[in-house]
Amino acid sequence: MATATAKKEKVSKKRVDATKVKSDDLMAFLYYARVNRIRQNGSELSVTDVDRQSPFDVNGKVLVESAYSADQFHTTKRTTKTKVAEILISSPNRPLTVCFLKATGEERVLRGRLVKPEPLLGRSMVEDLDLTSGNRLRQVDHRTICWLVVDGIKYTVRSK
Repeated sequence: MATATAKKEKVSKKRVDATKVKSDDLMAFLYYARVNRIRQNGSELSVTDVDRQSPFDVNGKVLVESAYSADQFHTTKRTTKTKVAEILISSPNRPLTVCFLKATGEERVLRGRLVKPEPLLGRSMVEDLDLTSGNRLRQVDHRTICWLVVDGIKYTVRSK
């Protein structure tokens, strides 16, 4: 019985059978990657998958410009700490950069992805994608967030 359950779980983790993909299938691809080399004025990138540490190429300006970035922002908005926390906890599956104060009072800038959100003014688990090995999970205390970059916008916390 346990063997059958384990087999079911193993099979369910495989989302797509590449041999069964056919024309007109609708699919989504989501990779977190670190850029290694830029060519053709940014329309061709050589990157490394941050999870598997395997290299691949991204070709085409449309594909590159439809990606999300934890680093680029085109707008800056000043807002409340509560609003920034709301934006953080509603940002799964998108790369982000968050600056917050550690327990020691020093600033910490973390580039990663939201793993487990917590209610407002709690602590969310964020995976630090700059680390290549070991435990990459970090707690971000919503009460100490200084700024957040997600979806091309930098949200800065208004001081009182």
